[in-house]
Amino acid sequence: MASTRRQLTPRQAFTLIAVVLAVALIALVLYLLFYMAPTGFTELVVDPGEGGLRPIMVISGPGTGENPSFSRPMGAAFGPDGRIYTVDTGNNRVCVFDDNGRFLFEFGGFGVAKPAPGAEASWEEGKLNSPLGIDIDDDGTVYVADFRNDSISVFDAEGAFLRRFPDPATRVGFGASGQDGTGIAVTDVAVRDGKVYATDTYQVVIFTTEGELLGQFGKPGLEEGDLDHPNGIDVDENGVIYVADSNHNRVTAFDPDGEVLWQVGERVTEMAREAEYTFGLPRDVALSEDETLLVVDAFEFDVAEIDETGIIARYGARGVEPGQFNFANSVDVRGSDVVIADKENDRVQVLELIR
Repeated sequence: MASTRRQLTPRQAFTLIAVVLAVALIALVLYLLFYMAPTGFTELVVDPGEGGLRPIMVISGPGTGENPSFSRPMGAAFGPDGRIYTVDTGNNRVCVFDDNGRFLFEFGGFGVAKPAPGAEASWEEGKLNSPLGIDIDDDGTVYVADFRNDSISVFDAEGAFLRRFPDPATRVGFGASGQDGTGIAVTDVAVRDGKVYATDTYQVVIFTTEGELLGQFGKPGLEEGDLDHPNGIDVDENGVIYVADSNHNRVTAFDPDGEVLWQVGERVTEMAREAEYTFGLPRDVALSEDETLLVVDAFEFDVAEIDETGIIARYGARGVEPGQFNFANSVDVRGSDVVIADKENDRVQVLELIR
């Protein structure tokens, strides 16, 4: 008996192949949208820019949970695995994203270690109260400047609480700026070679990663090396300590013993506001791979690149578009990538530094 199977004409075969390819393409697009694209409020920026800081992505929050949006984030840092850690200050938490901007998890929550008279403490392990700065060790351990709890809280790479130091109820060395003279009102932290460097209202305090006090230097005043509300710190491989001395409108480099090596910037008085000056309000510093410093200047709404000779370049402007800032507060560098906590825009930006 002869076969009755119908043979496809070339036109029909072509149409079938086109349909199969179209279905496969749609499936691929859906996969990329729902499984590969960032979740939450992450915007990938495709404008290549024209040098300086080229926007890569803007992250406005986890996009899920009780608080899907950031509230005045004041700290951001890269982890050794490419993760992006954001200190969401207004929500008293740390939010963690992968290198594509996909929200992974959060940790923290509100807790008061040193309540006002008549009130009760609500602090539990891992809770935070107005966290500010953050840094991540080479092994992924996370150090958070827990400002109003007068201590540094330490977490593992997945957000589990490990320890805190110093004891917020104990005097630190020859004294610090914590409430009632105990603990330290810590504004930023930097971790390097087994040491944790912290800034408070007028000094730098140095601990081991386990919390043992190693030293401290700095004092209020107007002289070279004096400090007034420093808010940013970084350390190089030689132990040189770089501090954003915010209210003195300058950046100071100290040797490991706390002696001044150089300064860029000068104190800005009210009378001098109309004159030229170097920094409006330097809030953070981050050391790039070529040993220059990036400085976030909140009042100039930009990022300055400096070395000991002065300003090399400035990037950015005030605004709400990618690559623009509104009272940015912190900066971290990984290769040519920069992450900035853009506080008053309630977002974090990842940008590429192009020289």
